Amino acid sequence: MLIMIGAVIWLHGLGDRGKSFTFFPEKLNRKYDGDVRWELPDAPYASVTCNDGAKMTSWFDVEDIPVTKEAKDYPEDILASVERVEKIISGLMSVGVPSEKIVIGGFSQGGAMALQTILRSKHKLAGCICLSGWLMMRDEVKEWKTDMNNDTPIYWGHGGMDHVVDPETQSIGTEILTNLGFSVEKQTFLTLPHSLAPPEIDHVVDLISSWLDLDEK
Repeated sequence: MLIMIGAVIWLHGLGDRGKSFTFFPEKLNRKYDGDVRWELPDAPYASVTCNDGAKMTSWFDVEDIPVTKEAKDYPEDILASVERVEKIISGLMSVGVPSEKIVIGGFSQGGAMALQTILRSKHKLAGCICLSGWLMMRDEVKEWKTDMNNDTPIYWGHGGMDHVVDPETQSIGTEILTNLGFSVEKQTFLTLPHSLAPPEIDHVVDLISSWLDLDEK
């Protein structure tokens, strides 16, 4: 029977699909040994305010683009998507993957959801990766977060020229998380727009391998 060393749950951005991020497992498999399961779920289709109510894949509603520090939060949508991710975590655990060997990550809207998951989950996880995301419901975070992942590492990468999710949201979010006692690694790629940089991708792969104790080929 195949024994999985760990798993990664990766959440896509607004209007995207999970399959857009298959390059991550491909890169990991080329560099590291170990059977890591990747879950690349698609968000449900929903009407999105910033796109005139058009339906698309979306983890929660978004009022305006760019997303700024004043962005409106949609708590019911957020909680419903956290529950979706928690079900994926429970499913992985049911086939033998310890929660401590599950990494949660995402890009843009998916990065925002990754942060919500690590803060709200009832399971101890291996690590959290937020790429070009933002911290929602930040003013009340002390009231709703759990203590399960207080010592779980967080990586937050963001483009300095991001015109979709304001780079200021990274500075605000990382400061809040650090003040709460989280270990947060922050990287800002000064000339990067709302996208991923090759060094950022390589670093994420190396982080996952470190958190899952993979051996380099």
